[in-house]
Amino acid sequence: MFTQAEINKRYQSSIRGNEIHRVGVAVGLINKKKEILLEKRKDCGWWGVTGGKLDLGETIEDCALREIYEETGAKIYKKDLIFVGNFSNPNEGRILQYPERRVHLVDVVYISWIDMDEFQISDESIELRFFNLRELPLHIVPPAINPLKKISQILIR
Repeated sequence: MFTQAEINKRYQSSIRGNEIHRVGVAVGLINKKKEILLEKRKDCGWWGVTGGKLDLGETIEDCALREIYEETGAKIYKKDLIFVGNFSNPNEGRILQYPERRVHLVDVVYISWIDMDEFQISDESIELRFFNLRELPLHIVPPAINPLKKISQILIR
């Protein structure tokens, strides 16, 4: 698992002018208890919302369905996607430093209700687990923090 210093080095806030944009789509899968499914990421060992990169020529909604299926084995439908928001603020740790490039992460976030308890873990994940929105894990990747806050605002009333 990455240390806080390693996460800070990877997820940055400063713009240098050589970044490229990457559009991603995340879907918070919510069970009947209003818990959210998070993935423990293999690349850093921290938790994030399930989702991934938009492929060229793909719609946002199709990306959401594909990524959820690839990462969890769950089949969801466009009609069940509930829009949460767009997240692009670099000050939220959305500048991702790879060894060879810098990427400005722009994410479209949804939630979708799911009635499943067992999932297929992809090769990008270590673990998938439901969490109470009031008791989230400590180690959450920076780009997932504000989407999780917004999801909590929607679901906890």
